Amino acid sequence: MKTDLYPFLVGVLFFTLMVGCSPNPVTGQKQLVLISTQQEIALGADAAPQFEDQLGGKVPNRTLQNYVSSLGRKIAAQSERKGVPYEFALLASDVPNAFALPGGKIYVTAGLMRRLTHERQLAAVLAHEVTHVAARHNVMGIQRQLGSAVFVELAGWAAGEDKKKAAQAAAQITTSMFYLRYSRSDEYEADKHGLRYMTRAGHNPWGMVELLETLQRLNDSEPGLLGEMFRTHPGTGKRIEQVKEIIEQDDSYRRYRNRRPATARSPRFNRMLKLLE
Repeated sequence: MKTDLYPFLVGVLFFTLMVGCSPNPVTGQKQLVLISTQQEIALGADAAPQFEDQLGGKVPNRTLQNYVSSLGRKIAAQSERKGVPYEFALLASDVPNAFALPGGKIYVTAGLMRRLTHERQLAAVLAHEVTHVAARHNVMGIQRQLGSAVFVELAGWAAGEDKKKAAQAAAQITTSMFYLRYSRSDEYEADKHGLRYMTRAGHNPWGMVELLETLQRLNDSEPGLLGEMFRTHPGTGKRIEQVKEIIEQDDSYRRYRNRRPATARSPRFNRMLKLLE
């Protein structure tokens, strides 16, 4: 090992011991988190412009952006993690997907929104992504993907004043997000706690089931269309069963015990879809 790496690695170890073992804000379980919330926010803020550009940029309609943002903020207000500035945007890509950058920037694509049939399904998408941020799933995933030392270094670059290094960190995080694959346990947590958030925000939790069923149908009929989404958000069959079980057995959802199918689009959601035409 080169001796000039020792100070850096010692610093990583020290930071790990001081900051690393912290409780997951959502589950309460211990997590080995190697960066601070401020560094996490900086990573997401630096990566956002490149990330948005690669997905066609923001849809240039203020009404649509305000709609998605308003829906998302009400859901995020229900989460246990209050120290990040949750932000929501609709991106122009026609590829169905949704993403949560470190630090609370959450995106849904126009391609996914067009394939939904009710506002509660969009609420489910946003609640799922809010949980990824609240539980630090994306931070932990990138940390595993890049390796501890590289991840800590990039976080330092993002929070520093060197614009060239900040741009390099942004490019690396953007690439990592496109190739990040959440674990099944992460996905189950995002479904389970997303249900809580969306229901507390006033949405019928069956929207989560409908969302997953929609994705499964799309994948069955057009497998290539959802290839990217199923790379970052694996498997839906088991998740559908688990979400149904929660709604049907958890007393928190007693009032929704008998499924209430969305027979028609909600008026507001229908108006928003027309703006996407």
